Amino acid sequence: MIHNSKLTRGRFLSALGKGAVAGVAAAGLGRSRPARAAGPNDRIRLALIGCGGMGNRHLDSLVKRTDSEVVAVCDVYTPRAQAARDKVGGKCDWYQDYRRVLDRDDIDAIFSPTPDHWHALMTIQACQAWKDVYVEKPLSTTIAEGRAMVTAARRYGRVVQVGTQQRSQKLFQDAVGIVQSGKIGQVTSAGCWIGPNGQAGPETPGSVPDGLDWDLWLGPAPWVPYSPQRQYSFRAFHDYANGELTNWGVHLIDIVLWGLQEDRPLTVAAVGGSFREVPGSDDYEDLEVIYRFRRANVTWQQRHSDTTGGKGYGIRFNGTGGRLYMDRGSFLVEPESLGIPETKETGDPWIDVDAHHTNFLECIRSRQRPHSDVELGHRATSVVLLAAIALDCGRELVWDGDGERFIGDDAANRLLCRPYRAPWHL
Repeated sequence: MIHNSKLTRGRFLSALGKGAVAGVAAAGLGRSRPARAAGPNDRIRLALIGCGGMGNRHLDSLVKRTDSEVVAVCDVYTPRAQAARDKVGGKCDWYQDYRRVLDRDDIDAIFSPTPDHWHALMTIQACQAWKDVYVEKPLSTTIAEGRAMVTAARRYGRVVQVGTQQRSQKLFQDAVGIVQSGKIGQVTSAGCWIGPNGQAGPETPGSVPDGLDWDLWLGPAPWVPYSPQRQYSFRAFHDYANGELTNWGVHLIDIVLWGLQEDRPLTVAAVGGSFREVPGSDDYEDLEVIYRFRRANVTWQQRHSDTTGGKGYGIRFNGTGGRLYMDRGSFLVEPESLGIPETKETGDPWIDVDAHHTNFLECIRSRQRPHSDVELGHRATSVVLLAAIALDCGRELVWDGDGERFIGDDAANRLLCRPYRAPWHL
């Protein structure tokens, strides 16, 4: 165990209670405590909060590691928590309420692959409890939440890694290196594409399953009756997410920002449409978004049967001397006269989290900022959230990236945050 602070975390968290997520700017709070560098034989003690699909993928990787150990798992649906505990075995404990995890003084870091609407509160509370955090993307559901998460991480001196694992993969590191080297000339446009948003189907409200704390699952989101569509297809509902725009969008836009060495657009405009009678989702099926950055125009596209550079989803960089296309399987550079052969991923091309875990754990020891530091995650998440706001407003918006406000648009600025259901609050 790594002892990062003499503060008793249990006493600190017990004072917060269900609704008292203390503001990160509150007087007297948030003085960073120096963290002791872990010795080479120390095992970092971890907790997993959220044991569903992506949580299981993290757990499959974490249980194989020798530099850390999973000592607790947590899920609002107790069958999932119990199954995760059985997968870990040993002395691992399971919980239904994440606050009991944060109460524990012997846990160094948490993994939070929860539904999107829980990322902000859980991350901020974990920072206040002197725990480091691996939080899945998108970082937040609003830009105000994201900035509060960055503030908390810095105030409490925490390592916060965002689950944009492509930054830890050699394939993407090499591709970005080519873009930034100037080998394809000056990049004047870039973009990302993927298929349309899926549809959850008509909601079928029913009884809450045994073992599920539905009120805690909803947390800060508006109260609604239980439906399996919301529990298992939460990305289709704007109370919790924004479809593939905030799911795959953060992954792909993040690489564009990295390649362009940009972190904020100047303007954003978006249109969307659902042209088939397929009910059950708050999202448009098809989207077209265009951003203007200082160095380039950038697009985000969601379409049926869309292929670019032979890839059904991915990222493109168009330079004055060539172009690069990539997905998680490979990248290719055109024209052939540039002499850069197609480079393929040699490992798991789909969800490779091992290298990202390694980077996170190394940074817990060194106290350095990780590959997907919370500020980088906030900027990438902000870019896709700006598109969601532009869709709601139906007009081009002008963005002040320093002040994180729209210029001359009070209506759009009101969408930078959202109210929380009492008693939860930032």
